[in-house]
Amino acid sequence: MNIVLFNEEELDRPLAKDDARALHVLNVIGCRQGDSFDVGLIDGPRGKARIEAATHRGLELDFHFSETVPRLYPVTMIIGLPRPPSARRILKDLTTQGADTLHFVATDKGEKSYLKSRLWTDGEYERLLREGAEQAFCTRLPEVVIHESLTACIEQLGDATDRLALDNYEAAMPLGTFQPSQERCVLAIGSERGWSTAERNLLRKNSFELVNIGDRVLKTETACIAGLTLILHKMSIF
Repeated sequence: MNIVLFNEEELDRPLAKDDARALHVLNVIGCRQGDSFDVGLIDGPRGKARIEAATHRGLELDFHFSETVPRLYPVTMIIGLPRPPSARRILKDLTTQGADTLHFVATDKGEKSYLKSRLWTDGEYERLLREGAEQAFCTRLPEVVIHESLTACIEQLGDATDRLALDNYEAAMPLGTFQPSQERCVLAIGSERGWSTAERNLLRKNSFELVNIGDRVLKTETACIAGLTLILHKMSIF
C-alpha cells in the first residue's frame, strides 16, 4: 500500500482504528499524531493527510489534495472468466499496470458458474481494484464489466480501436510485431482452455487479429500481464 485511498464521503469522518488503512498507517508506516502520509481521492487527486488526533473514534485526519493524477492507459482488456483465485490476482495486477477497462467474459470453454462467485456478486472485486491502485501509487480505478458471452462484450466496444486476441493455435503474427494504428487498443485473452472455433471466427469477423506471445501455453493471469506489457511498450507508453 503505497498510497491510502478514500471515497469522498469518508473525508469528513474519523478513520476507524480497526480499518485496514488505519492499521497500515499506524503499524506499517509507523505514523503518530502530527505525522502525514500519502493519500488519494478515488478517481481524483493525490495529496497528504495529517493525523490531527487518535481517539476511541479513530484517526482524525486533515486532508490536503494538491496533485492531479493522469488518466489510465487507453487499453481495454477482454478476459475469459478465470477461476476466482486467478481473477483476484488479475484484477489487482491489471489495475496496478494501468489498463482503463476490464471486461470479464464467460467463454465457450470456460466454467460459467464462476459468474456466480462472491467475487462478482458481493462486490469483492472493488476492494481488489483499490489494492491494485494503492500499489501503483495511483487513485484511478479501471471500469469492470461482466458479460455472459463474448458476443455481448464485443457489442459494447467502440469502433476506433486496434483489436488483438491472443491465440496459441491460429495466430497470424507475434504480438511483438504489432504496430498501433489507433489511440486505443483492445486485447482479448481466453480462459485457461482458450477460445472455441466459434469464438475465433467471431473475433475475426469483428476485426480482431489473432496473435501470440510465443509457443508456450501460459496461464490466463500470466498472459494478461505479458500481453498488456507488450502493448503498452508498442504504444510507446513506456
